[in-house]
Amino acid sequence: MAFRSAISLGINLRFVDGQTEYPAKEARIRLWWSIFLLEHLLTAVTGRASCVGESLSATRLPIPFEEEAFGRPDILSLFQDSVSRIDRLKLTLLQTEEEARASMSWLASCEPSPSLFFHCLVDLAAIGQDIIINVYSIQGVHDCGSQIEQRIRKYSSILDMWLSKVPEAYRFTSVNSDGVDIPGSNNSQWKRERISLAMNYYGTRIMLCRPCLTHTGSPLSIRSADPEVAQHSYPNSRPNSSSCTQFRSSMALMCIRSARSLLACLPQTPDIMWITAMTPWWCILHYIMQATTAILCHLSSWPPGPSEHPAHPVFSDLGSTVREIKKAMRWLHHMAYTHAAPGRAFRQCNSILQRIAPSLGIDLSDLPDCRDYW
Repeated sequence: MAFRSAISLGINLRFVDGQTEYPAKEARIRLWWSIFLLEHLLTAVTGRASCVGESLSATRLPIPFEEEAFGRPDILSLFQDSVSRIDRLKLTLLQTEEEARASMSWLASCEPSPSLFFHCLVDLAAIGQDIIINVYSIQGVHDCGSQIEQRIRKYSSILDMWLSKVPEAYRFTSVNSDGVDIPGSNNSQWKRERISLAMNYYGTRIMLCRPCLTHTGSPLSIRSADPEVAQHSYPNSRPNSSSCTQFRSSMALMCIRSARSLLACLPQTPDIMWITAMTPWWCILHYIMQATTAILCHLSSWPPGPSEHPAHPVFSDLGSTVREIKKAMRWLHHMAYTHAAPGRAFRQCNSILQRIAPSLGIDLSDLPDCRDYW
């Protein structure tokens, strides 16, 4: 209802009224993107069709400064100079590499604030929503594998650009790597923001690479509007080739690494208070299940017996994968004491894991039992 009302009021459109004060214009922009974020989250969590279509919004990104600073000359110029405003507040989706580098330098000069965090989060959500529309669409079911592959390559590059633009205060990766690297102390400045951006980023990576995860040796496949359910194969996909197989393998590996990195954001010992203090707790179950589902799908396609493991790295490092899936299971079990949904998730994942474990020689004796909270 909020989304439809916003469109009816034209909040999704660029506001050019010269009589409205700048803070009021920016408030409209932030209202629109707040509704957009909620819609994107509901789409990703439920798998339902999104109300957001391509070219629906003409609104620029929110200004990464607090309202109290709007009177500063350097910030006032953003409101007054339309060219500067367009260049600096353009979505990463629409930027060239040169524009992204310029934007990276500018964002690096912005002081950390809730507005800067919101700016980065909205920019990432716009990429994720575009992935849902163009990779997980009904039209995508009828496209050939090469077309989907091109889209995945495109969005992978865009995600790389977004990651390079994240300001130092909110960086959650090490230098020249997309692996998670967040200081361990809960008192570290901006840790909550880093964890939130990390979970959103790795969740988007998983969503993008998920079609390449299952059956990496077969023609490119895709899931329905919910990336975690119902696989569909493309009958018109091009014949398998070494380059196509290599691409699927690299994307599958990226999907698993992203799932591990997402789970690595969580402490080894489950703690409900930590979740409420340091994470977007309202959707933490979605992120844990997104990573867990990807790893379970990966393990279910793992060749039985170490002698049959392929040479490519997709099926390497079983130990690390098992450690992360066990960590996820312990978190689900711990959360089940206070909420029913994590309990259902634990029982479902535990049932799948119990069927997979024997063929891979995985010891599950150290996992908790679902009867503990019944």
